[in-house]
Amino acid sequence: MHKSEIQLREPAVSSITSAASDQRSFGAAGREILDTLMRSAQWSTLAWTDIKLRYRRTTLGPLWITLGLGATVFSVGILYGVLFGSELSQYLPYFAAGLIVWTFIGSSLNDGCAVYLGAAAIIRSVPVAPAVHVCRMLARQLIVLAHNMLLIVVLWLVLPWRVGWSTLLFVPGLTLNIFAVFGAVLTLSILAARFRDVQLIVSTVLQLVFLLTPIIWEVNSLRGAMLTYVANANPIFHLIEVVRQPLRGEIPEPMSWLQSGIMAAVFLTVGCMFYARYRHRVPFWV
Repeated sequence: MHKSEIQLREPAVSSITSAASDQRSFGAAGREILDTLMRSAQWSTLAWTDIKLRYRRTTLGPLWITLGLGATVFSVGILYGVLFGSELSQYLPYFAAGLIVWTFIGSSLNDGCAVYLGAAAIIRSVPVAPAVHVCRMLARQLIVLAHNMLLIVVLWLVLPWRVGWSTLLFVPGLTLNIFAVFGAVLTLSILAARFRDVQLIVSTVLQLVFLLTPIIWEVNSLRGAMLTYVANANPIFHLIEVVRQPLRGEIPEPMSWLQSGIMAAVFLTVGCMFYARYRHRVPFWV
């Protein structure tokens, strides 16, 4: 009797183990992420609700973000434009477009570290895929980005520059940025849920990256081939360029497209691997 019970239980144990390994597979994680993206009404509604709650009872709502960024662009932009001896009609669009894209990248990475910790109560009580919270955060950042893009329109009205078909290239450039940020957040959100110091480390590193990336300063202002090479080796610079150049009516360099595409592919692959391996542990870590 005892042997028969063991024989009956062994297939059940093996089937459970097999099901668990299937759930941790890369394909299962990819299908879960795609299914989450298809259910856009869920996370987009949550993102819009976050924005409305944050600016409830304010007169301008999310436009306060745009006004704050606009004040930075005009004050800091005019100051550094004069210090660098640049034409303000050329420098202000350069600085504004770069700062807008950087704000999207930096804010997404910062908020991405806390995406699971901030939704801990929901994660422990509601059985939804963890990717929902990542999509919710990213949608919230895209709403803010859409408001900030109004600054480019205002600058174009004040300091008009040539625009043409090349301006539409900012769409694929922004898409590469979204893919890269999404993959990075998939990784950082899990690491930050397990190790709480990750968020502080990322915040500190982002401050350094902002100063080392050509956002305030221009690459052609550097003296020396080595410094120019180091600046061009910065992948964040190329992610910014594939959006900034089209917004200024220019065509990004092929190297910028190549590095941005590689970066998006690598981050997405690593992020999906982390998500596949550790997403089931998130409720125990938050």
